[in-house]
Amino acid sequence: MDVRLVVGGLLARNAVLSRLLLNYADRLERGPGHCALPAPCFIVPDWSADQARSASSGSRLLTVSAHTSRTDPERHHTLDAVLHLLHVVLTDDHAGSSITARRLHTTADLVAGDPDTVSRSGCWAIAPVPSCSPGAAQRRLLPWPDCSAVLATGARAAGAVTVN
Repeated sequence: MDVRLVVGGLLARNAVLSRLLLNYADRLERGPGHCALPAPCFIVPDWSADQARSASSGSRLLTVSAHTSRTDPERHHTLDAVLHLLHVVLTDDHAGSSITARRLHTTADLVAGDPDTVSRSGCWAIAPVPSCSPGAAQRRLLPWPDCSAVLATGARAAGAVTVN
């Protein structure tokens, strides 16, 4: 399973986060020099391989930069709220059925983005949920019924057909 596709689906499913991704796409389409945007708040996801020794196969690091206008009087609160919402989406029950997400860090200070935005970033370790271990799969199997008495007497089950 590719965790990037799962996370992309989770972000697209959330109305606020999908809007913030669309704002970023709109910003990319307009190109540099278009500072006056109707919706200056956006998020920028970035993926890298998880190089940690303890990382499971298929693990990735997701770094998301949340941007908002420099002139937003609530910019600290806005960026904190976006990163908190992202954490909730990555760790809710729906996400937990496919991935595990562990927040590694969030930048404390605002970073100057382009001329009209400031940003704050968060980083998560994302891994696929491990499949059932072999021991767990064996515990779920139902035992075969004891047929030793039937075999010893040579009796057949009702409706059984013999082939000679």
